[in-house]
Amino acid sequence: MEIFTSDKKVQQRLDRLEYQELLDYFRRLQEPVILREIRKNFPEHKHLDKDLEFLIEQGIVSRIERRYKLSVPLLTNYPTDEKVNAFVHESNNQYSPEELLVWLGEEVWSDQLRSTVAVDFPLATRNCLENEAFRLVTINQGGTLTETLPNYFETIEQPTLFPTLAPLIGDVNLEFFMNQITLILERVLAMKAPRRKSIFLESLVTSQLIAEQPNWHVSIPVYEESFSLPQLPKEQNETAFFFSRQLAERLLGDQASFTYLIKKKA
Repeated sequence: MEIFTSDKKVQQRLDRLEYQELLDYFRRLQEPVILREIRKNFPEHKHLDKDLEFLIEQGIVSRIERRYKLSVPLLTNYPTDEKVNAFVHESNNQYSPEELLVWLGEEVWSDQLRSTVAVDFPLATRNCLENEAFRLVTINQGGTLTETLPNYFETIEQPTLFPTLAPLIGDVNLEFFMNQITLILERVLAMKAPRRKSIFLESLVTSQLIAEQPNWHVSIPVYEESFSLPQLPKEQNETAFFFSRQLAERLLGDQASFTYLIKKKA
């Protein structure tokens, strides 16, 4: 189970391991429990009372007559089936899945929610690396994290998930890294060979962003920042949150992820 909220500070706190363990405990409860029972199950949990109060303040857990239970609505599937099915049917012959994924990642993807929600199934994710020259985006199937640069830097605190990139890049400064790969990408996009070998060049090759054969080239789709698909509807608020993720999974099909590059205007 994952909890999602539009408040970034609250989201960061909920993503901590101690909260994840608490939330998983409440999800599995059949009946409300008293505080003594919770303490019995979490003898090593520091600041348990404080953390429980935080969950109550956020409306995630309720306390009624000294008994605690999960109170946030728990979704077991997407609430946007009808909208996604209608969209796929209407746009099927107009645009390619690639074009729709880029449009989805650039114009539709939303993290905004009207209220806190609990989801009991994996959601698609969108991770991004960006500077003044480029935006590099990976859209992942739910529960999947491929070895791309956006995915790596989004979860850099979990290097074991990236057995190839982690030993190569380590905890390099992100701004410096972006500056270095920008120089390489600009040369390769201009059909020029990189000037020298480096970990930055190797990271681009390893993550399959660029390739040397037959000549140096960018291996992923490249779009201008002005890219847009006309006459396509855009969902709002909570609908957009689930619509974008469900549509991404539908468009990805058997692909674990999709990565693209946006060239910004000079």
